Amino acid sequence: MLQIRSDHMSALAEQQMSGFVSRMAAHLREVFPEEASRLSDPDLVVFVEKVCSQGEIWEIPNEDHLERLLELFLCFSELRRQPPPEWLQTLVTSPEYTGERRLCMIEDHLIFGEDA
Repeated sequence: MLQIRSDHMSALAEQQMSGFVSRMAAHLREVFPEEASRLSDPDLVVFVEKVCSQGEIWEIPNEDHLERLLELFLCFSELRRQPPPEWLQTLVTSPEYTGERRLCMIEDHLIFGEDA
């Protein structure tokens, strides 16, 4: 009988995440060549990993939603500011929003100037 241990699950999760990071780095280079050109290949991988970690903190774990979050982070320097803008900090720490709702509100604010 096949028995999957926690270390097997961890290895599978790492492999899956590594594949996602590679796909997203390639996607960003293809779809946003100008914005991605300011990052070397290793820096782009680190960028994708950091944004994915941030997405996890903000409860945005779905791959499609992470793709949108990555695109927003790449295209809007406002998201990369430290400390983050007050509107963003308020939105992502509010417990009433789901991760998907947070993403939509971030996108609306950046693209249409709508307040969260």
